Amino acid sequence: MARAGGVGSVPLSRRAGGPDLARGLALLGIALANTVGWLHGSPWTVLLKQQDATAWDRVADVLIALTVDNRGFPLFAMLFGYGIGSLHRRSQERGERTGHFLLRMLRRHVALLAIGLAHAILLFQGDILVAYALVGMLCVLLLTRRRVVLPLAGVIALPALGVWGWIDGIIGLSDGDGYASAAAADYLTGLVLRTELAGSEVATGLVSDIGLLAPMAIGVIAARVRLFEEVEANRDLLVPLARRGIGIGLVGAVPLTAVLVLDPGHQVLDSETALGVLGLVHQYSGLVGALGLAAAAALVAEHVRARGAATGQGRLLDRAVHGVEALGAVSLSAYVGQSLVFAALFPPYALDLGARLGTAGAAVIVVVTYLAMIPLAAALRRGEHRGPLEVVLRALAGSSMPRGTVPDPAAPAATAPARRPGGCP
Repeated sequence: MARAGGVGSVPLSRRAGGPDLARGLALLGIALANTVGWLHGSPWTVLLKQQDATAWDRVADVLIALTVDNRGFPLFAMLFGYGIGSLHRRSQERGERTGHFLLRMLRRHVALLAIGLAHAILLFQGDILVAYALVGMLCVLLLTRRRVVLPLAGVIALPALGVWGWIDGIIGLSDGDGYASAAAADYLTGLVLRTELAGSEVATGLVSDIGLLAPMAIGVIAARVRLFEEVEANRDLLVPLARRGIGIGLVGAVPLTAVLVLDPGHQVLDSETALGVLGLVHQYSGLVGALGLAAAAALVAEHVRARGAATGQGRLLDRAVHGVEALGAVSLSAYVGQSLVFAALFPPYALDLGARLGTAGAAVIVVVTYLAMIPLAAALRRGEHRGPLEVVLRALAGSSMPRGTVPDPAAPAATAPARRPGGCP
């Protein structure tokens, strides 16, 4: 019986552009949303924004609330699920036994958990990698059951996703004014606080973060039909998904954003139920908007690729798209790299910008950092090099497909498409 040669990882030059473009955009969105984790000293209103914001800060708040909050992290989780689904599809195509696949994925997620814990303890209280590792492994387990199990679990997890939206709506009724570790007077104090919270996250994360299973399940289902890879074949679905999804995402964000602008101190609207419902609308519309953005990214990436193949020339916009794609391919390194920059600027024991800046100033730092990473990511991609943390993850988890996998003779022959997505966040 013939053996499939090589490992299953996909060369960077052959990765599908759509998922990487969406992942690169999500990276910026998450960084902007996470500014709330670095700012402190001002009472919170809805969406953890500052009640006493300046005019420019409020403009930034509105833009982020409409396009980023509760949209960036579902998009990232969806793409994480898409990567899991792609790895499983390739595993089946090559005839790998389910047990081997589960062991590989367990090792991969344990490695991601280790990276996430290091990030959460050393740098940033608002880390999401730990949650991805825990919920992602559950997603893998459900994926290998009957095909209906994971979609059903995703539906069951939807109320848990809504809890986060409810909290975003009512947070201004509490007396919060920032993450505890963000206001720590020295690094050691912050380290102790982050360590305690990271331990709690590991202990309870599978329950408290189970809402992530909903967007992950959507991503796995999309990967089964190669939704964001085979763009031409799926155009009739991608176009309405992009238009309606982005539209619903924007409209659904308006009510809670209106509260942010018109009544940040809750002098008029102080009903926990009303604010919670607005938070639910913001959260669930964000999930739909994330799907729409992923579809739009696939369409844009395919259009740019086709235009480049036809003309052989790269326009400035095309080069920008390819740059964001390159950043999306090293999003794990970029995600942690951003925290390194912010940890040197925002805490009281650094430059203390977290107490001196509002959302607008923080957003400028986020965008500048993001733009500075794009040429670095593009250079890595040109040299077929992965990001430093992607290399660490692969070293800890092993390659995505063991060498010498024996194909199942009953399975269809593996036909490698021209471009495939990667599998890490």
